[in-house]
Amino acid sequence: MDALRPARARIDLTALRHNFGVLKSAADGAKVFPAIKADAYGHGMLACAQALRDLADGFVVATLGEAEVLRKAGITQRIMVLQGFASLAEARLAARLMLEPVIHQAWQVDILERGHTGLPLRVWLKIDTGMHRMGIEPEQVGVLHKRLMASGRLRGAPGFMTHFACADEPDPALTRRQIEVFRRATEGLEGERSLSNSAGLLGGFDAGGDIVRPGIALYGGNPFVYGQAAEHGLRPVMTLTTRLLAVREHPAGAAIGYGATWTCPEAMPVGIAAIGYGDGYPRRIPPGTPVLVNGQRAAIIGRVSMDLITLDLRGVEARPGDEVELWGRALPVDEVAQAIGTISYDLTCAAGAHAAREYLGEAPAVTVPAAG
Repeated sequence: MDALRPARARIDLTALRHNFGVLKSAADGAKVFPAIKADAYGHGMLACAQALRDLADGFVVATLGEAEVLRKAGITQRIMVLQGFASLAEARLAARLMLEPVIHQAWQVDILERGHTGLPLRVWLKIDTGMHRMGIEPEQVGVLHKRLMASGRLRGAPGFMTHFACADEPDPALTRRQIEVFRRATEGLEGERSLSNSAGLLGGFDAGGDIVRPGIALYGGNPFVYGQAAEHGLRPVMTLTTRLLAVREHPAGAAIGYGATWTCPEAMPVGIAAIGYGDGYPRRIPPGTPVLVNGQRAAIIGRVSMDLITLDLRGVEARPGDEVELWGRALPVDEVAQAIGTISYDLTCAAGAHAAREYLGEAPAVTVPAAG
């Protein structure tokens, strides 16, 4: 399989631990629960959890299924489950596995009041402070907190959390309003507080709280729409690579790839590299998107195919077998994301799910075959 699908997502666990240290320093004494949902943004949930288990105070996942996988793998830290539970059976599973589901709708409180979870449960109340996606309205918080405390189902007071909508933007106004709404809604109520994601933590908002939940910054992505990740001391964790299969000379006027959408402006060398949307490298990547061939900048030309991309190799010394870096240590994933109008999460989740992952650094090097 290695020879057939040479695309590799190299995951640098030393960089992962370095980034955790940067975020821990910024947390100013708060506990750090890294977000490892969506298979750790394509980096491998279990490998990342194992690499951070001696550093992290807990972890954040999206679903009970993700949390159950972590528990079966021996992860004993606290685990916050963002989507919470949808039934009494799921609440009982969360209690048995010592998980911390998020309550984002009042009917979830009804479930706890009407049925017993077996073991006591630790929960979080998510407050909609301005994201307007999921969460309890601020005026409901006091009532639901009181009901939960009286239910007899809990292990300690419920925590309070929220999610910032625009902490990555230059204008801090909405984030500051969200912080104020959160503080008013939780004033005088017992329970832990958790507000900040990566941008909230590194953006200088002084949001406070007992627990922070960094995500993309942990993996070396820039949590802001401006600047660069390196400005915050972050290192890329994923480097996506493949190899050059061929170098061909084409005359001026030769059309390249499906749809003949790109035409050679002069006689020029064109490289063909072994990666495509079948490996998680997006089909919507436009011509001009940068790649590195042996550390030299080249650019995508033509359309991305299922298994291949074509490269403008003018001014580049290259031959078949050379390494091609799509993003990573020398080419920030954020730069590639900006070229197609998306975010780095989109790219790493897709590539990590398709390309074979190779782990380097703090754990013994191991290659994990691509899914499917």
